[in-house]
Amino acid sequence: MPLTIPAGLAALLVLAIAYHRRRQCVGAAVMWWRRTRLTRQGDRLVRHSEVRDTLPFPPVEASAESVTVIGADDETPVSTLDSMLEQESTSLGYLVALAAMNGTGLTGPGAENVTRAMVLELLAGRHMAARVLVPREDAVRLFGEEALHAANPRLVVLDTLQEVVTELEVEIVRRSGQRTDAGVPEGQSWLFVIASPGAAAERLHRIVEGGTEDLILGVFLGDWPYGITSTVDESGVILNLEGRSAPAWTAHRLAICSQSDAVRHLVGGD
Repeated sequence: MPLTIPAGLAALLVLAIAYHRRRQCVGAAVMWWRRTRLTRQGDRLVRHSEVRDTLPFPPVEASAESVTVIGADDETPVSTLDSMLEQESTSLGYLVALAAMNGTGLTGPGAENVTRAMVLELLAGRHMAARVLVPREDAVRLFGEEALHAANPRLVVLDTLQEVVTELEVEIVRRSGQRTDAGVPEGQSWLFVIASPGAAAERLHRIVEGGTEDLILGVFLGDWPYGITSTVDESGVILNLEGRSAPAWTAHRLAICSQSDAVRHLVGGD
């Protein structure tokens, strides 16, 4: 006896398939529009090397012709945190742009110094309103025990990486609920997670992948296979960029800060 499907059930199946495909088409169109908008904003960010309260997205593909090599004997001054703040120049935009591509990892002998400079500039709030979320272990690694007693409301240190992940997941739900047709609410601060990903890498990946449009970004101490991994030397020069659509920023020098100077800035409020 042949298998027959009632007309009502067949109609429901057709409607379900049509609805599913419609959602896929709408989702693809929305993602295309967002990526186009972010690309335009990224062009402006890289040209001016500044950070605004908009989401950067570097569209540049790496190519040999676009890479400028800095030799070891070049006299280019090292960009320290002090000189950067005095001159009102910043390399923060490059790190924010890399973090916007599903997060960025920092490796190499200068990784911690670059991270310290980035965190302190975010806490200073000169270029963007931001909070920094760090697990206790990484806060001590970067700033020593002084980080646990710093009276800076923009720096949030939680006891464990698990607590950081949970806080981020709650924050995504909260921010998603506040989103409007025009995007994030006016005055919404950026939220950066700084951490060694470890066993929580998969969950952190899902967080930064889904939280970018709500101004949640991740910069990680170590390899980051989900986005872009930047290898930097002692003076902050980018030696290598690995990852899909990695921009041609090899040899660009990022600001650095030693732990002793970082403690002075963090505790002294400079």
